[in-house]
Amino acid sequence: MIEKLRKKIFWIIQVSLSVIILGIVILFASFSYRNTIMSSTMFMDRLEKRTEIREDKPIDFDEEKNDRNIEGVYRFEINNNNATTRSENVTDEIRDYAIKASNKKFEQGYIGNYIYKVRKIGANGKEVTLIESESTIKELKTTVMIAGIIGVSGIILIAIFAKNISKTIVKPVEETFEKQKQFVSDASHELKTPLAVIEANADVLEDKVGNNKWITYIKKETISMNKLVNDLLVLARMENTSTTNKQKFDISKEVKMSVACFESMIYEKNIELETDIKDGIEFNGDKEDIKHIISILLDNAIKHTSEKGKIIVNTSKEKNNVKIEVKNQGEPIPVEEREKIFERFYRVDKARSRSEKRYGLRTFYSKRNC
Repeated sequence: MIEKLRKKIFWIIQVSLSVIILGIVILFASFSYRNTIMSSTMFMDRLEKRTEIREDKPIDFDEEKNDRNIEGVYRFEINNNNATTRSENVTDEIRDYAIKASNKKFEQGYIGNYIYKVRKIGANGKEVTLIESESTIKELKTTVMIAGIIGVSGIILIAIFAKNISKTIVKPVEETFEKQKQFVSDASHELKTPLAVIEANADVLEDKVGNNKWITYIKKETISMNKLVNDLLVLARMENTSTTNKQKFDISKEVKMSVACFESMIYEKNIELETDIKDGIEFNGDKEDIKHIISILLDNAIKHTSEKGKIIVNTSKEKNNVKIEVKNQGEPIPVEEREKIFERFYRVDKARSRSEKRYGLRTFYSKRNC
Protein backbone atom coordinates (compact mmCIF):
# COMPACT_ATOMS: atom_id res chain seq x y z
CA MET A 1 0.00 0.00 0.00
CA ILE A 2 2.80 2.43 0.95
CA GLU A 3 4.78 1.56 -2.18
CA LYS A 4 1.67 2.05 -4.32
CA LEU A 5 1.10 5.49 -2.77
CA ARG A 6 4.76 6.43 -3.29
CA LYS A 7 4.62 5.43 -6.96
CA LYS A 8 1.42 7.41 -7.44
CA ILE A 9 2.99 10.57 -5.98
CA PHE A 10 6.15 9.95 -8.05
CA TRP A 11 4.23 9.74 -11.32
CA ILE A 12 2.07 12.78 -10.53
CA ILE A 13 5.21 14.89 -9.96
CA GLN A 14 7.10 13.32 -12.86
CA VAL A 15 4.33 13.72 -15.44
CA SER A 16 3.31 17.22 -14.32
CA LEU A 17 6.83 18.71 -14.36
CA SER A 18 7.84 16.77 -17.49
CA VAL A 19 4.89 18.22 -19.39
CA ILE A 20 5.97 21.73 -18.34
CA ILE A 21 9.62 21.09 -19.34
CA LEU A 22 8.62 19.57 -22.68
CA GLY A 23 6.25 22.46 -23.31
CA ILE A 24 9.04 24.99 -22.73
CA VAL A 25 11.48 23.03 -24.94
CA ILE A 26 8.95 22.67 -27.76
CA LEU A 27 8.02 26.35 -27.50
CA PHE A 28 11.68 27.40 -27.62
CA ALA A 29 12.48 25.10 -30.56
CA SER A 30 9.36 26.24 -32.43
CA PHE A 31 10.24 29.90 -31.84
CA SER A 32 13.83 29.35 -33.09
CA TYR A 33 12.58 27.51 -36.17
CA ARG A 34 9.90 30.08 -36.91
CA ASN A 35 12.30 33.00 -36.41
CA THR A 36 14.91 31.46 -38.74
CA ILE A 37 12.40 30.66 -41.48
CA MET A 38 10.60 34.01 -41.22
CA SER A 39 13.88 35.93 -41.38
CA SER A 40 14.82 34.13 -44.59
CA THR A 41 11.39 34.44 -46.19
CA MET A 42 11.37 38.19 -45.44
CA PHE A 43 14.64 38.39 -47.32
CA MET A 44 12.96 36.50 -50.17
CA ASP A 45 10.11 39.04 -50.19
CA ARG A 46 12.59 41.91 -50.58
CA LEU A 47 14.20 40.10 -53.46
CA GLU A 48 10.82 39.64 -55.12
CA LYS A 49 10.09 43.38 -54.87
CA ARG A 50 13.43 44.21 -56.48
CA THR A 51 12.70 41.76 -59.25
CA GLU A 52 9.33 43.36 -59.89
CA ILE A 53 11.03 46.75 -60.30
CA ARG A 54 13.73 45.57 -62.74
CA GLU A 55 13.29 42.07 -64.12
CA ASP A 56 15.76 42.67 -66.98
CA LYS A 57 18.78 42.94 -64.63
CA PRO A 58 20.22 40.38 -62.22
CA ILE A 59 19.55 40.87 -58.53
CA ASP A 60 22.35 42.37 -56.48
CA PHE A 61 22.14 40.87 -53.02
CA ASP A 62 25.83 40.39 -52.24
CA GLU A 63 25.89 42.61 -49.17
CA GLU A 64 22.80 41.05 -47.54
CA LYS A 65 23.94 37.61 -48.65
CA ASN A 66 27.19 37.94 -46.72
CA ASP A 67 25.39 39.26 -43.61
CA ARG A 68 23.00 36.29 -43.61
CA ASN A 69 25.52 33.59 -44.56
CA ILE A 70 23.58 32.98 -47.77
CA GLU A 71 25.41 31.05 -50.46
CA GLY A 72 22.86 31.35 -53.25
CA VAL A 73 19.30 32.25 -54.20
CA TYR A 74 17.35 30.30 -56.80
CA ARG A 75 13.86 30.83 -58.19
CA PHE A 76 11.85 28.19 -60.04
CA GLU A 77 8.48 27.94 -61.71
CA ILE A 78 6.97 24.50 -61.18
CA ASN A 79 4.34 23.06 -63.52
CA ASN A 80 3.43 19.37 -63.41
CA ASN A 81 6.64 18.63 -61.49
CA ASN A 82 8.74 20.32 -64.15
CA ALA A 83 11.04 23.10 -62.91
CA THR A 84 12.13 26.02 -65.07
CA THR A 85 14.43 28.82 -63.92
CA ARG A 86 16.44 31.81 -65.09
CA SER A 87 18.86 31.40 -62.17
CA GLU A 88 22.45 30.55 -63.03
CA ASN A 89 24.54 27.59 -61.86
CA VAL A 90 21.50 25.43 -61.13
CA THR A 91 22.35 21.77 -60.54
CA ASP A 92 20.00 18.80 -60.79
CA GLU A 93 20.09 18.49 -57.00
CA ILE A 94 18.82 22.07 -56.55
CA ARG A 95 16.12 21.46 -59.16
CA ASP A 96 15.00 18.31 -57.33
CA TYR A 97 14.84 20.22 -54.04
CA ALA A 98 12.63 22.84 -55.69
CA ILE A 99 10.20 20.18 -56.98
CA LYS A 100 10.09 18.46 -53.54
CA ALA A 101 9.50 21.81 -51.82
CA SER A 102 6.58 22.56 -54.16
CA ASN A 103 4.90 19.32 -53.05
CA LYS A 104 5.30 19.95 -49.33
CA LYS A 105 2.36 20.71 -47.08
CA PHE A 106 3.77 23.96 -45.70
CA GLU A 107 4.47 26.97 -47.90
CA GLN A 108 7.74 27.73 -46.14
CA GLY A 109 10.38 25.73 -44.31
CA TYR A 110 13.68 24.08 -45.06
CA ILE A 111 14.77 21.13 -47.17
CA GLY A 112 18.36 19.89 -47.18
CA ASN A 113 20.56 22.99 -46.89
CA TYR A 114 17.92 25.24 -48.44
CA ILE A 115 15.21 27.44 -46.96
CA TYR A 116 12.23 27.52 -49.30
CA LYS A 117 9.14 29.56 -49.94
CA VAL A 118 6.31 28.43 -52.20
CA ARG A 119 3.80 30.74 -53.88
CA LYS A 120 0.98 29.76 -56.20
CA ILE A 121 0.94 31.26 -59.68
CA GLY A 122 -1.83 30.77 -62.16
CA ALA A 123 -4.19 27.81 -62.00
CA ASN A 124 -1.76 24.96 -61.40
CA GLY A 125 1.66 26.59 -61.25
CA LYS A 126 3.87 27.31 -58.28
CA GLU A 127 6.83 29.56 -57.73
CA VAL A 128 9.57 28.22 -55.47
CA THR A 129 12.37 30.34 -54.07
CA LEU A 130 15.33 28.56 -52.51
CA ILE A 131 17.98 30.18 -50.35
CA GLU A 132 21.08 28.10 -49.80
CA SER A 133 22.28 28.70 -46.25
CA GLU A 134 24.01 25.65 -44.81
CA SER A 135 25.39 27.46 -41.77
CA THR A 136 21.99 28.92 -40.79
CA ILE A 137 20.27 25.54 -41.01
CA LYS A 138 23.14 23.92 -39.13
CA GLU A 139 22.74 26.49 -36.35
CA LEU A 140 18.98 25.82 -36.29
CA LYS A 141 19.52 22.06 -36.00
CA THR A 142 22.12 22.61 -33.28
CA THR A 143 19.71 24.84 -31.35
CA VAL A 144 16.93 22.25 -31.60
CA MET A 145 19.32 19.46 -30.58
CA ILE A 146 20.54 21.43 -27.55
CA ALA A 147 16.93 22.14 -26.58
CA GLY A 148 16.22 18.41 -26.83
CA ILE A 149 19.23 17.53 -24.67
CA ILE A 150 18.16 20.10 -22.08
CA GLY A 151 14.64 18.63 -22.13
CA VAL A 152 15.88 15.05 -21.64
CA SER A 153 18.29 16.16 -18.90
CA GLY A 154 15.45 18.05 -17.24
CA ILE A 155 13.21 14.97 -17.27
CA ILE A 156 16.00 12.86 -15.72
CA LEU A 157 16.58 15.46 -12.99
CA ILE A 158 12.82 15.62 -12.39
CA ALA A 159 12.76 11.82 -12.00
CA ILE A 160 15.48 12.01 -9.32
CA PHE A 161 13.68 14.88 -7.62
CA ALA A 162 10.29 13.14 -7.82
CA LYS A 163 11.73 9.94 -6.36
CA ASN A 164 13.24 11.75 -3.38
CA ILE A 165 10.25 14.00 -2.74
CA SER A 166 7.80 11.06 -2.99
CA LYS A 167 9.82 9.20 -0.33
CA THR A 168 9.78 12.30 1.88
CA ILE A 169 6.01 12.77 1.49
CA VAL A 170 5.24 9.10 2.15
CA LYS A 171 7.62 8.73 5.10
CA PRO A 172 5.17 10.06 7.78
CA VAL A 173 2.43 7.83 6.35
CA GLU A 174 4.79 4.85 6.36
CA GLU A 175 5.79 5.51 9.96
CA THR A 176 2.13 5.77 11.02
CA PHE A 177 1.32 2.56 9.13
CA GLU A 178 4.22 0.74 10.79
CA LYS A 179 3.03 1.92 14.22
CA GLN A 180 -0.47 0.72 13.37
CA LYS A 181 0.84 -2.71 12.37
CA GLN A 182 2.91 -2.91 15.54
CA PHE A 183 -0.12 -1.94 17.61
CA VAL A 184 -2.25 -4.64 15.95
CA SER A 185 0.45 -7.23 16.60
CA ASP A 186 1.05 -6.17 20.22
CA ALA A 187 -2.67 -5.89 21.02
CA SER A 188 -3.34 -9.33 19.53
CA HIS A 189 -0.60 -10.91 21.65
CA GLU A 190 -1.86 -9.15 24.77
CA LEU A 191 -5.44 -10.33 24.13
CA LYS A 192 -4.45 -13.99 23.89
CA THR A 193 -3.67 -14.24 27.62
CA PRO A 194 -7.02 -12.96 29.00
CA LEU A 195 -8.88 -14.99 26.38
CA ALA A 196 -7.06 -18.13 27.49
CA VAL A 197 -7.94 -17.34 31.13
CA ILE A 198 -11.63 -16.76 30.22
CA GLU A 199 -11.77 -20.01 28.25
CA ALA A 200 -10.11 -22.00 31.07
CA ASN A 201 -12.42 -20.52 33.73
CA ALA A 202 -15.47 -21.20 31.56
CA ASP A 203 -14.43 -24.88 31.34
CA VAL A 204 -13.95 -25.07 35.13
CA LEU A 205 -17.29 -23.36 35.72
CA GLU A 206 -19.00 -25.75 33.32
CA ASP A 207 -17.56 -28.74 35.24
CA LYS A 208 -18.91 -27.37 38.51
CA VAL A 209 -22.36 -26.05 37.60
CA GLY A 210 -23.01 -28.10 34.50
CA ASN A 211 -23.81 -26.98 30.99
CA ASN A 212 -26.08 -23.92 30.61
CA LYS A 213 -26.74 -21.34 27.94
CA TRP A 214 -24.73 -18.58 29.65
CA ILE A 215 -21.56 -20.62 29.74
CA THR A 216 -22.23 -21.72 26.16
CA TYR A 217 -22.47 -18.06 25.09
CA ILE A 218 -19.19 -17.26 26.86
CA LYS A 219 -17.36 -20.16 25.22
CA LYS A 220 -18.83 -19.37 21.79
CA GLU A 221 -17.76 -15.72 21.94
CA THR A 222 -14.34 -16.72 23.29
CA ILE A 223 -13.83 -18.99 20.27
CA SER A 224 -14.85 -16.11 17.96
CA MET A 225 -12.45 -13.75 19.71
CA ASN A 226 -9.64 -16.29 19.51
CA LYS A 227 -10.23 -16.66 15.79
CA LEU A 228 -10.19 -12.89 15.31
CA VAL A 229 -6.96 -12.51 17.33
CA ASN A 230 -5.30 -15.31 15.36
CA ASP A 231 -6.35 -13.66 12.09
CA LEU A 232 -4.90 -10.35 13.26
CA LEU A 233 -1.62 -12.06 14.13
CA VAL A 234 -1.52 -13.72 10.73
CA LEU A 235 -2.21 -10.37 9.08
CA ALA A 236 0.58 -8.69 11.04
CA ARG A 237 2.99 -11.50 10.19
CA MET A 238 2.13 -11.40 6.49
CA GLU A 239 2.69 -7.65 6.28
CA ASN A 240 6.08 -7.97 7.94
CA THR A 241 8.16 -9.04 4.93
CA SER A 242 11.29 -9.49 7.06
CA THR A 243 9.70 -12.53 8.76
CA THR A 244 8.69 -14.19 5.51
CA ASN A 245 9.94 -17.79 5.39
CA LYS A 246 10.53 -18.46 1.71
CA GLN A 247 11.01 -21.97 0.43
CA LYS A 248 10.43 -23.90 -2.78
CA PHE A 249 7.38 -26.17 -2.60
CA ASP A 250 4.79 -27.91 -4.80
CA ILE A 251 1.94 -25.41 -4.91
CA SER A 252 -0.28 -27.79 -6.93
CA LYS A 253 -0.22 -30.23 -4.02
CA GLU A 254 -1.05 -27.51 -1.49
CA VAL A 255 -4.00 -26.26 -3.57
CA LYS A 256 -5.38 -29.81 -3.83
CA MET A 257 -5.02 -30.33 -0.07
CA SER A 258 -6.75 -27.00 0.66
CA VAL A 259 -9.63 -27.89 -1.66
CA ALA A 260 -9.94 -31.31 0.02
CA CYS A 261 -10.29 -29.60 3.44
CA PHE A 262 -13.34 -27.66 2.19
CA GLU A 263 -15.04 -30.52 0.32
CA SER A 264 -17.33 -31.36 3.25
CA MET A 265 -18.57 -27.74 3.46
CA ILE A 266 -19.08 -27.69 -0.31
CA TYR A 267 -21.02 -30.98 -0.14
CA GLU A 268 -23.21 -29.79 2.75
CA LYS A 269 -24.20 -26.68 0.82
CA ASN A 270 -24.92 -28.75 -2.30
CA ILE A 271 -22.41 -26.82 -4.41
CA GLU A 272 -20.79 -28.20 -7.56
CA LEU A 273 -16.99 -28.17 -7.49
CA GLU A 274 -14.88 -28.05 -10.66
CA THR A 275 -11.08 -28.12 -10.52
CA ASP A 276 -8.31 -27.82 -13.10
CA ILE A 277 -5.08 -27.96 -11.09
CA LYS A 278 -1.96 -28.58 -13.16
CA ASP A 279 0.44 -31.01 -11.49
CA GLY A 280 4.02 -30.31 -10.51
CA ILE A 281 3.92 -26.50 -10.31
CA GLU A 282 6.65 -25.30 -7.98
CA PHE A 283 6.66 -21.94 -6.22
CA ASN A 284 9.23 -20.07 -4.15
CA GLY A 285 7.49 -18.28 -1.29
CA ASP A 286 6.03 -18.59 2.19
CA LYS A 287 4.15 -21.87 2.22
CA GLU A 288 1.93 -21.01 5.19
CA ASP A 289 0.96 -17.63 3.72
CA ILE A 290 -0.06 -19.22 0.42
CA LYS A 291 -2.12 -21.88 2.19
CA HIS A 292 -3.82 -19.15 4.21
CA ILE A 293 -4.67 -17.16 1.07
CA ILE A 294 -6.14 -20.22 -0.65
CA SER A 295 -8.22 -20.97 2.43
CA ILE A 296 -9.56 -17.38 2.49
CA LEU A 297 -10.49 -17.54 -1.18
CA LEU A 298 -12.24 -20.90 -0.83
CA ASP A 299 -14.04 -19.85 2.35
CA ASN A 300 -15.33 -16.67 0.68
CA ALA A 301 -16.34 -18.58 -2.44
CA ILE A 302 -18.39 -21.08 -0.41
CA LYS A 303 -20.08 -18.43 1.74
CA HIS A 304 -20.99 -16.30 -1.29
CA THR A 305 -22.26 -19.14 -3.49
CA SER A 306 -25.93 -20.01 -3.34
CA GLU A 307 -27.15 -23.60 -3.00
CA LYS A 308 -26.68 -25.66 -6.19
CA GLY A 309 -24.20 -23.05 -7.38
CA LYS A 310 -20.74 -23.75 -8.76
CA ILE A 311 -17.15 -23.12 -7.62
CA ILE A 312 -14.21 -23.39 -10.03
CA VAL A 313 -10.59 -23.72 -8.87
CA ASN A 314 -7.81 -23.42 -11.47
CA THR A 315 -4.04 -23.47 -11.04
CA SER A 316 -1.60 -22.88 -13.90
CA LYS A 317 1.84 -21.49 -14.67
CA GLU A 318 2.24 -18.50 -17.02
CA LYS A 319 5.90 -17.87 -17.87
CA ASN A 320 7.51 -17.12 -14.46
CA ASN A 321 4.26 -16.55 -12.56
CA VAL A 322 1.88 -18.97 -10.88
CA LYS A 323 -1.80 -18.25 -11.38
CA ILE A 324 -4.44 -19.45 -8.91
CA GLU A 325 -8.09 -18.75 -9.72
CA VAL A 326 -11.08 -19.32 -7.46
CA LYS A 327 -14.38 -18.50 -9.17
CA ASN A 328 -17.88 -18.81 -7.81
CA GLN A 329 -21.45 -18.22 -8.91
CA GLY A 330 -23.17 -15.69 -6.68
CA GLU A 331 -24.42 -12.17 -6.43
CA PRO A 332 -22.04 -9.76 -8.21
CA ILE A 333 -20.15 -7.15 -6.22
CA PRO A 334 -21.64 -3.68 -6.90
CA VAL A 335 -19.54 -1.64 -9.31
CA GLU A 336 -19.03 1.19 -6.81
CA GLU A 337 -17.68 -1.30 -4.22
CA ARG A 338 -15.16 -3.16 -6.41
CA GLU A 339 -12.28 -0.73 -5.91
CA LYS A 340 -12.60 -1.07 -2.12
CA ILE A 341 -12.63 -4.86 -1.73
CA PHE A 342 -8.89 -5.06 -1.00
CA GLU A 343 -9.03 -2.41 1.70
CA ARG A 344 -8.27 -3.75 5.14
CA PHE A 345 -11.37 -4.66 7.22
CA TYR A 346 -13.70 -3.53 4.41
CA ARG A 347 -16.95 -5.44 3.97
CA VAL A 348 -19.59 -4.89 1.30
CA ASP A 349 -22.47 -6.17 3.46
CA LYS A 350 -21.53 -4.97 6.93
CA ALA A 351 -24.71 -6.12 8.70
CA ARG A 352 -24.38 -9.66 7.35
CA SER A 353 -20.69 -9.74 8.21
CA ARG A 354 -21.34 -9.00 11.87
CA SER A 355 -23.98 -11.72 12.09
CA GLU A 356 -21.55 -14.24 10.56
CA LYS A 357 -18.63 -13.18 12.81
CA ARG A 358 -16.64 -12.03 9.79
CA TYR A 359 -14.42 -8.98 10.03
CA GLY A 360 -13.21 -8.38 6.50
CA LEU A 361 -9.57 -9.19 7.13
CA ARG A 362 -7.77 -8.98 3.82
CA THR A 363 -4.21 -9.34 2.64
CA PHE A 364 -3.26 -8.23 -0.84
CA TYR A 365 -0.50 -10.13 -2.62
CA SER A 366 1.43 -9.02 -5.66
CA LYS A 367 2.79 -11.60 -8.11
CA ARG A 368 5.90 -13.40 -6.97
CA ASN A 369 8.31 -15.03 -9.38
CA CYS A 370 8.86 -18.78 -9.20
